Amino acid sequence: MISNRLKLIASFVPVNSNVADVGSDHGYLLIYLKDNFFSGKLLGVENKKGPFLSLKNNISNKKYDSSIAMSLSDGLDDVDLTYDTIVLAGMGTDNIQRILSKNSKKLNGIKTIIVDSHTKNDQLRIFLVKLGYKIDKEDILFEDNVYYEIMRFVKGNSDYNYLDFYFGPLLRRNKSSAFIAKYSQELRKYTDIIDKISNDSNKKKEIQKKINLIREIL
Repeated sequence: MISNRLKLIASFVPVNSNVADVGSDHGYLLIYLKDNFFSGKLLGVENKKGPFLSLKNNISNKKYDSSIAMSLSDGLDDVDLTYDTIVLAGMGTDNIQRILSKNSKKLNGIKTIIVDSHTKNDQLRIFLVKLGYKIDKEDILFEDNVYYEIMRFVKGNSDYNYLDFYFGPLLRRNKSSAFIAKYSQELRKYTDIIDKISNDSNKKKEIQKKINLIREIL
């Protein structure tokens, strides 16, 4: 059964777009889209043979070989100009930045980028805004003891401040129950450890800054 995280990512995919799922893993997102009558082109990309074979087997078992393309390649290397939406989910910000930087010229034709990063979401927001995208949609959910922030970027410009980059402009405005729970948990964590760090430590200053930010937003 597909996870709620992947269902949420699927809901972010624009109707009638052509989608490349980079780091497709088992292909569950693509299969879910096809099962729900998605009409655009679909491409699953994996750069390791093991996950690629899993992707290929799952798509073959559903008899979607003719409607879901597959590529054993790295990042956007094999994503042609007919694809206008890319999904980068289940990987860290450093890897996402590497993939997009490696083929930055291909972004001219990419209207939508959907990301689900496990690390440094503030840095990722800054990076994508600098590439000429704005935050179009955001949501957060808790699943398998992890908080996931799903973000959709589209071509365009918008003004953001430090709170927007740290928390997400739409997430901090909406303040869903999952958002409140995540940052309440982080506040408790940082508060518990700050007294154990020496006063002149740069780490302590950094943690205190995070505590102040979270208190401000909550």
